[in-house]
Amino acid sequence: MQKTLKEVSIKNIKFDKAPSVGTPKLYYKNINNFASSSLGDENLAIENELNFNVTGNDEADLSTPTLYNNCANPIVLSYVNEYIKNDYTITDTSNPITYNGSLLKRCQVPIDSINCNISFDIYITNNKDEKYKCSVHLSIPYEKDGSSIYDGSITVKDTTNFSFYRYE
Repeated sequence: MQKTLKEVSIKNIKFDKAPSVGTPKLYYKNINNFASSSLGDENLAIENELNFNVTGNDEADLSTPTLYNNCANPIVLSYVNEYIKNDYTITDTSNPITYNGSLLKRCQVPIDSINCNISFDIYITNNKDEKYKCSVHLSIPYEKDGSSIYDGSITVKDTTNFSFYRYE
C-alpha cells in the first residue's frame, strides 16, 4: 500500500509545434470509449493541467479523470485538430464523402500544415509522499513507412520507455 498512487496530474501541456491550420485540442477520454472516434460532452477538454481522482475502489466512474491507486487503468488522451476547413465545396460528387483522412486530401489540406508536436509533464505522488515526474514529448503521426492519413487512416506502433525521476 505504501507505493500506491496518492496523486497524479498532467501539467505544462503545450503544442510545441502547432498546426498552421485548425485548432488543436487535447481531451481526456474514458477508457470504455477508447476506440470511439467521436468526442461527446463527457470528454473533458484539457487546457494546461489535468488532475486525476485516485481511488482504491474496485468500481470507479472512469468518465471523469480517474486512476486506480494500483495503476490498473491507463491514462487515455485524445488529440483533435478542429476546424481545419470551413465552408469548402467538394466538386467531385461521384465519390461519397468519408469523414477520415482521405477527406483532407480531397479538400487539399497539406499534411505539413496539420503536423503537431505535444509535450506535457506527468507528476505522481505515492502514499509515502515520494514525488516523481516524467516529461513526455509526442509527435502526432500523419505519415509513416509510405502510408499517410490521406489513405483514410494510419496506424503507428511505437515502443516507448518513459522514465520517471524522483524530485522530492
